[in-house]
Amino acid sequence: MAKFMVKGVAKEAQQLWNNLVHEKPVLPYLIPVFFLAWVLERWIIPFSNWIPVFVTVWATLQYGKYRRQQTVEDLNNRWKRHILCSQPTTPLEPCEWLNKLLMTVWPNFIEPKIVRKLLSSLQKKIKEKKPKTVHSLEVQDFTFGTAPPMLGLQRTYWSMEDGSQPVLHMGFEWDTNEMSVLLAAKLAGPLRGTSARVVINSIHIKGDLRIVPILDGQGILYSFDTTPEVKVGIAFGSGSQSVPQTELPVLSTWLENLFIDTLNHTMVEPRRRCYPLPSVDLKKKAVGGILSVTVVSAQNLLRERSELGRDNNNSNGSLGRKSQGKFVEIACEDLMRKTRMQGGGLSPVWDETIDMVLHDNTGTVHFNVYEQGPNNNVKFDFIGSCEVKIKYVDDDSTLFWAVGNKLSVLASRAEHCGKEVTLTVPLENATGELTVKLALKEWQFADGSKAVASYMPSNIIHMQQQTMLGTYPSLNVHTGRKLKICTVEGRNLAPMDRTGKSDPYLKLFYGKMLRKTKTVNQDLNPLWNQEFIFQELGGGEYLKIKCYDADRFGDENLGCARVNLQGLVEGQVKDVWVPLEKIKQGEIHLRIEVLGRDGDWDCLQKQEKGTVAGGEGATVEVVLVEARDLVAADWGGTSDPYVSVRYGNIKKRTKVVYKTLAPQWGQTLEFVDDGSPMVLHVKDYNTILPTSSIGHCDVSYECLPPNQTVDRWLPLQGVNTGEIHFQLTRRVLEKQSPVTAGDVVKMNSGTISGNTKLQRNAGKVRSLIRKAMTLAEEEEETEEIKMMLEELENAEEEREGIISQLQRDRDLLVGKVKELEQAMSGVL
Repeated sequence: MAKFMVKGVAKEAQQLWNNLVHEKPVLPYLIPVFFLAWVLERWIIPFSNWIPVFVTVWATLQYGKYRRQQTVEDLNNRWKRHILCSQPTTPLEPCEWLNKLLMTVWPNFIEPKIVRKLLSSLQKKIKEKKPKTVHSLEVQDFTFGTAPPMLGLQRTYWSMEDGSQPVLHMGFEWDTNEMSVLLAAKLAGPLRGTSARVVINSIHIKGDLRIVPILDGQGILYSFDTTPEVKVGIAFGSGSQSVPQTELPVLSTWLENLFIDTLNHTMVEPRRRCYPLPSVDLKKKAVGGILSVTVVSAQNLLRERSELGRDNNNSNGSLGRKSQGKFVEIACEDLMRKTRMQGGGLSPVWDETIDMVLHDNTGTVHFNVYEQGPNNNVKFDFIGSCEVKIKYVDDDSTLFWAVGNKLSVLASRAEHCGKEVTLTVPLENATGELTVKLALKEWQFADGSKAVASYMPSNIIHMQQQTMLGTYPSLNVHTGRKLKICTVEGRNLAPMDRTGKSDPYLKLFYGKMLRKTKTVNQDLNPLWNQEFIFQELGGGEYLKIKCYDADRFGDENLGCARVNLQGLVEGQVKDVWVPLEKIKQGEIHLRIEVLGRDGDWDCLQKQEKGTVAGGEGATVEVVLVEARDLVAADWGGTSDPYVSVRYGNIKKRTKVVYKTLAPQWGQTLEFVDDGSPMVLHVKDYNTILPTSSIGHCDVSYECLPPNQTVDRWLPLQGVNTGEIHFQLTRRVLEKQSPVTAGDVVKMNSGTISGNTKLQRNAGKVRSLIRKAMTLAEEEEETEEIKMMLEELENAEEEREGIISQLQRDRDLLVGKVKELEQAMSGVL
């Protein structure tokens, strides 16, 4: 204790000395004079003790003066803080120092982080809201340059809201000609098929920022006071040439409107965004979550006066519609659910819990309140709406915020998953409040880990490797793994038929790949149990699911969903129920698994590389047994089906069975095993008109053991119904006579080179055509495009077969000539 007291006295003496030297610069020179006088008086000429007394009195006066100055400065600082916190506004302040600092750290730190954060959201935005004149847009380059936005050039000041909430007002102006956003565009309409580039080379944004600290400094809410002024500079062209934006005013206007619309919906008052200030950064990236939302009750529900007056006139003076039932629609992105109808006049109580899905580390939950109309559930009148925003914080907590009364701030923080937060949020378009409870049941992270209700961040810390500055996230890049996705079942699907049932089937989109399940007739809880294999993509690619009701005159939409596939671990099965979005009800049950690096993995690698596993003399024998539930292609409600088997460059077919939807062929087709893909096409035979396809399926046989038969029913793809029954055997024969390597080189050098080039070229053409067909289905183009692509594929395969036959004839002829030469040389 004495040691600390000595340190304190020494520190205060040091501060006093510094203050004296600052105020009296001649003091260091006077000290030697006083010291010399004291030595003379003490040892040489003893005058008196006046020098020590003088020094003591003088030091005491100086110390008192120093303490008075410190007290005055402390009081002034307290008074300034009091004025700052109690006055409604503060004087305008310049921010030149802040802009200087921003210009220094912008190129190497802030700009790369903003680019990485905005790149993926920009790609999603332009895909969702592209103009009709553009078929597709893809971001190829994205940089903001070296000119940062300027803050507070005209004004910066603090104000107080409701006497307690400090708000920082700051001007924002960003005018740069150094940015470069390169978009690759494919035009639609009359210019369909034309490719061009769109370059955003300048941007101008001017407005007033509004910054509000919340939760004692745990976060900052920021927004624009009003819609800012936005101008975007665009160059449009193709190849290496570009023309000014006046050549394509539609695209320029669309980009400006898209920018302004996005700002209005995200960060223009009263919409606010949040920047959390975590105490600890766990280096984890949240990619999705499950949110539990409980709609408790509403208080004092009353619509606007104009609508209320209209209601009063219609009800002959009755006071509103207190007796009508009310319900709340909950929406999070495209996922929408609603509570039950509940009475209770102006203060109904629901106390109903619904789980919502988040597809990112942030989300917005919208609450729309409706009441029953006067026509017995035919009409629902809108009362009002409100919203609550959620954001994951890097210390494993979650922030919730909303707009309170008179645009005040409602904010709360959940320290861990499972903690419930209660908010009473006022309705925007009506008088009244809505009380809700929210709790994050689960956060999902990019490394495959999860934070659930029983998870404590102090126990486990997952370190995630950070990307380098200036790099972009890899989109649609193959990781080398395979995903096995099983569509198990669905439940509580929406009824679309007059019978109160539906005929549901699923389409699975992953990257550019499309798969389709069979159709289950007249069932709202269908059971599919079908497995599909996809090649895993990096960059946060979602599995997209679309559910349809099969109908003869056009399939109806039963909803869609997105599933995050990041962080999947080999050997673990992800079993999930996914709620359908863009519809009021329905869920899909999926099982997702990453295939391991043994067994199926090795087989799939061989299949991709095109290795021949059968060896010399091996054959693939396929028995086309029968089919059932085929599509009726003729006017009489039947078809004339036959099967066309495509095996590499070879094409064989079965007989035609007339006027039936359940044909029986019982035919055996045999092919030389060279590792080529096998596709079964079921077609309807027509004498005069071209044949039409009634389904197809891919057959994987590479993993089949030698000389073993597999018996399967496979659903047909590309149609609503139909299955085909086949038996497949890989027959491997014993080698009769070994052939030396020299003989193989002599006999097959020309054949291998010619056939290899032919197969490589043919495989490339078929791959491009199939990708085009998949893209056409994904973009929901017309059936004419699909038929044209199929005819093109048939013509290409016929050409390949003819060329292959000519190649074999040529090789056979060359072999006969060589044999003849050898025979003649022996005779001579």
